[in-house]
Amino acid sequence: VYAPPGPLGVIIDTSKEGPLIHSLRKDSQLKDLVNPGDLIVALDDEDTRHMTAAKLTRKMASKSGETRKITLLKGLAPETPIA
Repeated sequence: VYAPPGPLGVIIDTSKEGPLIHSLRKDSQLKDLVNPGDLIVALDDEDTRHMTAAKLTRKMASKSGETRKITLLKGLAPETPIA
């Protein structure tokens, strides 16, 4: 998934497998591209599976002025309503 510049409107949690998408804000730029339960395995081809949610969020924010490549492992969690 290629994320556009600016805030993405995603809430990320830490899991034992790595950072995963917990929920999406209703105005999220990624609302039709990602789902809660998707595991974020790389950001701009850098492995993120060892990162906490806080570390990944800081890294994504530091690159907010540019397009970011987010590599996902699609989750099996049921889709939840957009907050």
